[in-house]
Amino acid sequence: MKNTLLGSIYLILTSSIWGAMYAVVKVVVEVIPPLELVWMRYVVVILALLIIGLITRQKWRIEKKYFFTIIAIGIIGNAITIVAQETGTMLSTAQMGAIITSSPPAFMVIFARLAGKEEKNDQGSNFERFKGYSSYL
Repeated sequence: MKNTLLGSIYLILTSSIWGAMYAVVKVVVEVIPPLELVWMRYVVVILALLIIGLITRQKWRIEKKYFFTIIAIGIIGNAITIVAQETGTMLSTAQMGAIITSSPPAFMVIFARLAGKEEKNDQGSNFERFKGYSSYL
């Protein structure tokens, strides 16, 4: 059963925390370099996830064939992007960081089209709708 109200509350909480992080990072990177800050954040996250995982009795088994994919996602999707985000925020402004890094939905539509993994429906593809919205703006 879907609980859209609870889901919406989680998403709003996530969005507000994520939005506040730019201002916090802008202040913190004046004292702690971006790479060190990323390491500190990961230490806190690893501890929190371990505690949550133990409390909720998560299964920790991962098939060997997925190790390379998981490592690649971690390096590209987390390490590089967060270091680049925090360095970019340090070199520009928190507002610019928030605006630029809120553009992933546009890139997801473009990359889904390029990868050929996008499904069409009666309203056209997401790529076609994106082209229409962007030309309207």
